[in-house]
Amino acid sequence: MSENTLDKLIATLKSEAIEAADKEANQIVENAEQRAHKIVKDAEEKRAALLNNAEKEAQATLNKGEGALKQAARDLTVFVRNDLLKLLKAALEQEVETNLNPDLMEKAILKVVENVGSGVVLKLPEDMETKLAEKIRKRLQESDNLDSIITDKTLLKGFVVTKTDQGWSYQISPEEVAELLNAHLSPKWVDMLKNESDI
Repeated sequence: MSENTLDKLIATLKSEAIEAADKEANQIVENAEQRAHKIVKDAEEKRAALLNNAEKEAQATLNKGEGALKQAARDLTVFVRNDLLKLLKAALEQEVETNLNPDLMEKAILKVVENVGSGVVLKLPEDMETKLAEKIRKRLQESDNLDSIITDKTLLKGFVVTKTDQGWSYQISPEEVAELLNAHLSPKWVDMLKNESDI
């Protein structure tokens, strides 16, 4: 084999080896680029999924917070409304007690006995002013409706009307009157408070 042929063979081998190395290097670079592209794509998908989950969690937390605030506002409204109703009831009771004076007591007793009919026993507080008690006795003795008037030291304020022939008894006191008024006025007060809170 001649030296020239040997040089050509070496050159050809070299050229083929370089070509094969270049081809392999290109394949390695291409594979690396594909892997890098896949890694970037996977990372972007994970980032998008994490952002999506974070947004959902943030929205859920925001919704829970808004719900809790609304519930707290409702609870506070109910609490304040109930406190106002208690204050209004206490003011009503005080007002009734203040205004249940001897003149009003006399009118109330006479009206109740007149409306109840015959067979009535009237109980008055033992400490009721003597003058008022005597005035009521005189006015009621003219009526056929009254069987008797008695005093009761356990009765502090107001009076008790007993219908002996029917077996019922009803106590009319500042507390009872205030309770009836409160039962009637409370729904109206609630409506007023609701209307105020809607403004």
